[in-house]
Amino acid sequence: MAGNPFKYGTIVTGEDFVDRERELAELLREIRAKKSIVLYSNRRLGKSSLLSELMRRNSKKYRFAFIDLYGMTDKSQLLEAIMEKTTSAVLGKVENIAAGIWELLRSVRLRLVVTAEGKLGVEPFKAEPTQGDMAGILDIPEKLAKKKKKMLVIIFDEFQEASTFNGTSLLKLMRSKFQLHENVVYIFCGSKRHVLHQMFDEKEGAFYKFARSIELGNIPKDDFEKFIVSRFRTAGGHIKRELAAEVLKVTGGHPYYTQQIAHELFDVTRTPKQKQEVEAAVRNAVEHQKASFLYAWETTKSSLQRKYLVAIAKEPGGGYSYEFIQRHGLKSSSHVQKAERALEARGLIENGRIVDPIFALWLRSLA
Repeated sequence: MAGNPFKYGTIVTGEDFVDRERELAELLREIRAKKSIVLYSNRRLGKSSLLSELMRRNSKKYRFAFIDLYGMTDKSQLLEAIMEKTTSAVLGKVENIAAGIWELLRSVRLRLVVTAEGKLGVEPFKAEPTQGDMAGILDIPEKLAKKKKKMLVIIFDEFQEASTFNGTSLLKLMRSKFQLHENVVYIFCGSKRHVLHQMFDEKEGAFYKFARSIELGNIPKDDFEKFIVSRFRTAGGHIKRELAAEVLKVTGGHPYYTQQIAHELFDVTRTPKQKQEVEAAVRNAVEHQKASFLYAWETTKSSLQRKYLVAIAKEPGGGYSYEFIQRHGLKSSSHVQKAERALEARGLIENGRIVDPIFALWLRSLA
C-alpha cells in the first residue's frame, strides 16, 4: 500500500513539486539575460523548494552555489561561505583544480582545505578580514567562472541577515563588486520583506535598482486542486475536486499548509467524501502547529499588539478606521500603526493581514 503522498516541512522537487512553472520560467529568463534577482517570499511559501527545483532542472547548463545566511553572525562567516560554496560549485573535487587555479585562490587570505570526501573547504578567519580580504573574496566567483568558462548562479538565502554584519559598508562593497561581474548571476532571497525592501527598493539602500524583483505568492487554487486529486489517485485513494476545493478555502493556496492539511486528510481517510473530514484534518493541522503559535503569542508581550493580531485575524486589512479601532479596543490609529510596525518587523503581519493563514485561524479561536 502506498504511503502518504503529501509532503510538507521539507524541500520537495520532481513529482512532489507543485506548479510554480511561471516563476521557474521567469527566474530562468533572468539568468539567461545575466540579470540578478531579488526574490521576496514569506516563510513557508516554498521558496527553498522552488530554488531546489530550479537547480535540479538546470544543473547541466549552469553551476549553482547556495549560501544560506540564516544563523550567520558576522561578515567572516559570509565571506568563508562565498569562498567555499563557489569553489565547490565551479571546481567540484580537488583533483579538478589546475595549477593556475591554485594561484588564483591563494590571492586571498583564506586557507583552502580538502575534506574527507575530496571536496574543497576553507579554514575560518583567524583575524578580522580586511577591506582587501573582502574585496578579493567577493571577486573570486567571477574569476573562477571566467577561468572555467562556466556560468555561475549564486543564491543567497535569508540575505537580509547581511544587513546586520557591518552596517552598509559590506553591502556597498558587495554591490560595487557584483555589478562588474559578467559570468555570475546573483539571486537574493529572504523572508523579511521590509528589510529587503530597504536594501533593494529604497534610494538609500546599498542594492538600490541592482536586481529585478520577483514576488513569490500562493499557488493558484485551480492548480492545487488538480494536484490534490492527482496525488490521492496515485496513492490509491480518491477525492473529488469539490472536496479538494474545501482544503484550498482554508489555505488560500499556501503551499506548506495545503500540503499539511491534505496530508492530514489522507491520514483520516483515503477516500474522503464529506466536508466534516476536511474539518477534522484542519483541526489536526492546527493542533500540530499549536506549539509554534503559542510561542509567537507568548513572545508578543504588548497587550495592544495581541489585541491587534486577534482583530486583523477576524477582519483582515481592518485599517485605521474609528469603527475598527473602537470595536477592538485599540486606543487610537497611532497606537495601531506602532503595533503594526512591531509585528511587521517580526514577520507576523503584512499590509494589515496575518501572514500565516493557520495562525490566523488559531487566533480567531482565542476570541
